[in-house]
Amino acid sequence: MAARAHTHLSSDPHCPPITRPSILATTSTLQNMSISTCGLCSDHHCLSSSSSGMSGKPSPRTCKSHNDPNHHRETLRSGQLPAWCDEIQRKVHAYGTDIDDYLRTFVPSRTPCNVTPPSLTIVENWNPQRGKEKEMYDPLVKILTAIVKDFPKDKRPSFSNPHEAKFPFPFSQFANRHHPAKPDLIASFPGDELPAKLDPPDWSRVAMAIEAKDVAGKDPFVTGAREGSGERAKRLAQLAVDARSLMLAHGFLASYLFGVYGNNVRVARFDRACVVASSLLDIRTQEGLRGIQEFFWNFVHPWEGGPGAVVGGDPTFRKLSPVDEKWLRTQLADEADEMLAGVNLREGRLVKIYDEDKPAEPKTFLLFKLLDVNARLFSRSTMVWLGIEDTRCSSTVGDDAGGPAVLRVVKESWRQVIRIPEQKFYKRLTETIPAEEWYGLPNLLHGGDLGVRDVKRWEAARSGKPWSGDDDLLAGMAGSSAPSTSSAPPVEEIPHPMHQTFSLRLCGVANAKYMERSHVRFVVDTVGRPLSRFKSTKELVTAIRDAIRGHRLAMTYGGILHRDVSSGNILIVDRPIPEKPDCKGVLHDFDYSSMTAKPPSEITQSSSSESPPLHRLEIDDDDTEDVEHLKERTGTYYFIAIELLKAAPGTVLHDVRHDLESFFWVLVWIVLRHTNYRLPRDCTDVFSFGNDTKAATSKGDM
Repeated sequence: MAARAHTHLSSDPHCPPITRPSILATTSTLQNMSISTCGLCSDHHCLSSSSSGMSGKPSPRTCKSHNDPNHHRETLRSGQLPAWCDEIQRKVHAYGTDIDDYLRTFVPSRTPCNVTPPSLTIVENWNPQRGKEKEMYDPLVKILTAIVKDFPKDKRPSFSNPHEAKFPFPFSQFANRHHPAKPDLIASFPGDELPAKLDPPDWSRVAMAIEAKDVAGKDPFVTGAREGSGERAKRLAQLAVDARSLMLAHGFLASYLFGVYGNNVRVARFDRACVVASSLLDIRTQEGLRGIQEFFWNFVHPWEGGPGAVVGGDPTFRKLSPVDEKWLRTQLADEADEMLAGVNLREGRLVKIYDEDKPAEPKTFLLFKLLDVNARLFSRSTMVWLGIEDTRCSSTVGDDAGGPAVLRVVKESWRQVIRIPEQKFYKRLTETIPAEEWYGLPNLLHGGDLGVRDVKRWEAARSGKPWSGDDDLLAGMAGSSAPSTSSAPPVEEIPHPMHQTFSLRLCGVANAKYMERSHVRFVVDTVGRPLSRFKSTKELVTAIRDAIRGHRLAMTYGGILHRDVSSGNILIVDRPIPEKPDCKGVLHDFDYSSMTAKPPSEITQSSSSESPPLHRLEIDDDDTEDVEHLKERTGTYYFIAIELLKAAPGTVLHDVRHDLESFFWVLVWIVLRHTNYRLPRDCTDVFSFGNDTKAATSKGDM
């Protein structure tokens, strides 16, 4: 084979310039390290004649990142609209015909609007004309400003025309992978006066995006339009990009967009399950102006939260202050310059993390460096952060007290409620794998499902029962204009949880309770970096080998099959855990996994050839078997085993052999994208996207 330079190198910002060894060196390293399939219980005979024990109905196969519309390479003009349309389809819902009902349900506040609605004189010159959309912007700013002028100063939002400025993706380290947003108008957080021009434009002071179109026919929520039509998809995509950016920038549990379409206006609420639009209001009528005013009033008077809070904000989250940044540098000590190189601390945050058995004793972690982010809007939306425990906020001694800060990895995601929470997999691993054999897997230290906790808190408030946590829904109204001694609201007005979505249920969607999402946040002990940042091919293959060892332990002792082996779910270990084996790689991200109902050691062996039963779905009721198909399908497309690509959906059970093959494709993927090599085919030849038959053939021809 002729030697040639590899030009299809990744644009992954995680991957620094490295000396790129040849693929021959990688092959030699693999051979020298004796990564044999037999030694890992993956020899051909073993795999073809045994089962993982993962019986039950197989989930239909697909790619978790299928048609990811947020990656820059997949959002160029040729593919942007189909990708975003695929993201949003079947996620758009309208709610009722009464704006008051919509506001009570989706923009809850326990502080009644006590300002007089504006007169119609503020809209007497409002005259949107076809083809003159930009001419609407400044008059609309004046109208909205007049609508909120009587709000208390500390609660009054301001509005601005950003003049077609491009707002980058909220996290600078990943900005080159995602296209920017161009909101028509923006609204501030309460009490903040926006300048005439944000320079440079960023999301830090933006609480809401406002879209303005010249005619009513451009309303993307109008029913009857063909789903996926180019123009409607473009308008929905604009809203979705704005909503996604706000949620990521501010840790919002839900984000709100205000749309103006000619003389019509409506509110749209986005969360991780769907978007719910209000009925239309006419901006030229007194009723329309009242509805708009009450929306903004509710928005800046959330049920809970401190100064500057808005509805949709996360009360367990806040941005870093200069004091926090100074404390962080002190804790990182001699490593501060190295750890914070290239880090924008304005993107960092403080978060509360609750252990299930301590609802009133949260731990606070300072998250300063984003390691990975899934920027899809309606998805798990996983974020992985590097952080340290904030011992200033703890009444107990933290794990970094009395010495240098101990780095931890904090993960946030929105699991589909029908799925088993990831912490249950970690609990099974901890309970079943002997400590002396633990290898290639992270340890769960703290955290749990904030959504489940939020539902319990809501149920306690609605039933009038005491809540054992530190955040009773019926406590004083922090951050509200009303006094904290205000009487408790009627039970029906207590807002639904926001750490777990309720929007599909409230819209009456069939099987909604299985498709809602729940907010999860937890801490693990192992600090690592993505495979793409390997320093040598030996380090690369060692990390993959150790992750395979962890995979085997999880299956052998825990009865857990990962089912989503990918380049993003294997980390190279930077800081080995003291008193534990010095492994170089770990397998993480178990939220798409399956596990047997009992650990293998507790399963009674019999002569039956049937595999042990699976752990039941998280929502365990009489309809569970009928809704198994509602689980999101698993697997990252580029790493799916050939057999699964060839099979009809649901006909082949995802088994150990498929995960082990995925490890192989991960190695090939990294080598072809991040090394020089002498082969006649490159990464795009081996890894085909979207068409299962073509993808299987491309891999088979390697």
